[in-house]
Amino acid sequence: MAKPVTNVAIVGGGTAGWMTALTLATMLKWRPGRDDMKIALIESPNIPTVGVGEATVPSISMMLNQLEVPEAEFFARCHATFKLGVLFAGWNRWEDGAGRDFFHPFTAPRFINGLNAGYHFRAFASGGRTDFCDSVLPVLAVAGRNLGPRRIGGRDYDRDLRYAYHLDAGRLAEFLREISVERGVEHIRDDMTGVERDERGFITALNLERNGRHDVELVIDCTGFRSMLLGGEMEEPFVSYDEFLLNDRACAVQIPHQDGAPLRPYTTSTALSAGWSWNVPLYHRVGTGYVYSSQFKTDDEAKRELLDHLGPIAAGLEPRTLNMRIGRMRRAWVKNVVAIGLSGGFIEPLESTAIYMIEVANRQLATFWPDVEFPEVLTNKFNDVMTTLQDEVRDFIVLHYRLNNRTDPYWTAAREDLPTPDSLAEDFARWRYAMPNERDHPEAQLFPATSNLMCLFGKGFYDVEGPSAARPPITSSEEMPMERFAAAIDWARFSEFVLAQKKQLVGELPDHRALVTSIRDESAAADPSLTEAAML
Repeated sequence: MAKPVTNVAIVGGGTAGWMTALTLATMLKWRPGRDDMKIALIESPNIPTVGVGEATVPSISMMLNQLEVPEAEFFARCHATFKLGVLFAGWNRWEDGAGRDFFHPFTAPRFINGLNAGYHFRAFASGGRTDFCDSVLPVLAVAGRNLGPRRIGGRDYDRDLRYAYHLDAGRLAEFLREISVERGVEHIRDDMTGVERDERGFITALNLERNGRHDVELVIDCTGFRSMLLGGEMEEPFVSYDEFLLNDRACAVQIPHQDGAPLRPYTTSTALSAGWSWNVPLYHRVGTGYVYSSQFKTDDEAKRELLDHLGPIAAGLEPRTLNMRIGRMRRAWVKNVVAIGLSGGFIEPLESTAIYMIEVANRQLATFWPDVEFPEVLTNKFNDVMTTLQDEVRDFIVLHYRLNNRTDPYWTAAREDLPTPDSLAEDFARWRYAMPNERDHPEAQLFPATSNLMCLFGKGFYDVEGPSAARPPITSSEEMPMERFAAAIDWARFSEFVLAQKKQLVGELPDHRALVTSIRDESAAADPSLTEAAML
């Protein structure tokens, strides 16, 4: 067996580059006896980063914990807040035209006598406007009161409810960079001007404008949408998802918190005329913007609609427009080049998946770490995992659009004019008779059956009663086979249990802002250099 790869160059910084650097440094280098491992991050001083994601999914807390990142310091440095889920506002309509909202939580409900709680809800509580999430979980009672997911004074990464974060992506990259450099990553500020290859087509060196030739064994492409190495040098083709998804633009802006407004522990996604607006509450500001389709809105029209939606608090601000390339590279790993982050693919940020994609790529790269021969059995498996993940996320995002019942031209086109991926069409057909379960897609990495269940109930797929105007065009059969085995007494006991959970958590969990402030104060006390001015 050949020697393991011990000379790595990461091209590009930002969240993708520095999270990759810290992951590899922590797992492969930052231990006694590993001085032979060389990790360099080459970052252009002339190219700004996009700043992937200000909202995340729960796996990031486990990732940071495993990388031995102090959570309190992370909160202080990155202006982080807690995230309990996503509120989807107005993505569907009730029969009277009022917006039909639903919440996608990170916490999963318990089973009832071995059955999915959805069967009992449908049999005994569905009808009218009763909310499924609120009926089976305490999380809406907590989020609706703007409470945090753990008690003040708790240890790093403790939790009473599963959570993710809202964060400042620019600050996160800076924070990860400092830790990475402390753990031995070489930071090179330079521009890449070209590459050298061997007879196999593998890249053996990067040519840098100021530092000259830089030898490499493995190159990681974190150059964003430009994909300079995988797409440029290796000429790997791009697989577009535009046949399934309309959105190709975003405009973004930062706004202050309203005076006296609570600090919400959730992301909000609000349907607009040609897409949706995000609201991500950080500790010191709110990140917001509009993801839209250029087929239905010009950039100027989108900016005006966003500013009208935000109201007076955004007066005088100028949103920044971004072009989005939706899809993935055919393969994320070709020869000795691996693309991580936007260079490998991107799907609109509806479910905050961008940073998760980076996490998974890092874990899989460490799992399938190669020797200098780069066995195809490893690269092929890595590519299979990443392709499966990208397609999983694509299907879950498409689900949100296919089950809308709005009548605006954009929303009608998103529902009726685009094909549904075969894998999702099969799911819809099966879910009419059996609710989502973990065996639907054993290979799924991010969205469990609960995620699909919350969206299906939230968008009316399982409505039993009510006029057709309140339901999406795809619905379940009138009676599902497993409903016959749901017992009213079991539902009554379960409802009492959920109510007791709500009362306990609402009575014991602190205000979200008070909790985050206490964590920031704890970090400042542990490190006097983290003054309030330094954290702004």
